[in-house]
Amino acid sequence: MTNKEEECLNISRCRVCKPGSTLINKTGGWRNFRPVYIYEKCTKCGICHIVCPDMSIKPREDGFFEYDYDYCKGCGICANECPADAIEMILEEK
Repeated sequence: MTNKEEECLNISRCRVCKPGSTLINKTGGWRNFRPVYIYEKCTKCGICHIVCPDMSIKPREDGFFEYDYDYCKGCGICANECPADAIEMILEEK
């Protein structure tokens, strides 16, 4: 058994299981859908930023938000929670 396998048996030391591991692993490459903003509808409320489990939504200086697609898994939580329907999930082109 390798050190990495032993580490994963002990969940408290497992790097993959710790919160925020997506920032290390760039997990966005396997998504099927990606979110796209409709800026004309966006009210700049920030709910998308708050609910994103991957922290892939970053605020811009103008008050809008943008996605870091390296980390976005395409889960759609942001689109489901957006009160202005300003986020559309589109099929990812590979």
